[in-house]
Amino acid sequence: MLMTLISRVDIRSDCVEINVPRSRLVALLGSDSIELVMQHGTPNNEAKEVLILTVRAVLRRVGREMRMLVENTVDQTKADPAQLRIVARAHDIQERLLKNGELTLHAIASEEHVTPGYVSRLLRLPSLAPDIIAAIINGRNPPQLTAKKLMRLVLELPVDWTAQRKLLGFHAR
Repeated sequence: MLMTLISRVDIRSDCVEINVPRSRLVALLGSDSIELVMQHGTPNNEAKEVLILTVRAVLRRVGREMRMLVENTVDQTKADPAQLRIVARAHDIQERLLKNGELTLHAIASEEHVTPGYVSRLLRLPSLAPDIIAAIINGRNPPQLTAKKLMRLVLELPVDWTAQRKLLGFHAR
């Protein structure tokens, strides 16, 4: 049904344009009040009237793939399960270390079946700014920030939260 509504989609370097003929929209909605308004127009004008919906977007590399990123769409993204896993795992390990002062990095690495270096990198994640963690949980982090990239950048993670936002790509949002 949706494909009969849209007459054309143009993907440009800075936006996506969707053309919707008004007559098709009216037919799809099937409302009497809309039909009454359209009856006063001439048939030629009705056929030529096209709504052009324009959405700003850019093509960017995200991890290994290219994605068309639509700007200003706060609720369109879902939280990345891989990011959620590493952030949750980091907080869990930190809590375990705080509760048991005798627990070592090597012991945790052995329990978790990972290297001590990986545990060490994970333990830097709880120092992320609270708004960055909230953004990751809510799926509102920059699309370029993948779990893999986060784990790579965690070695460079500054203590200053403003510098963290800049490093992780939150400064432009």
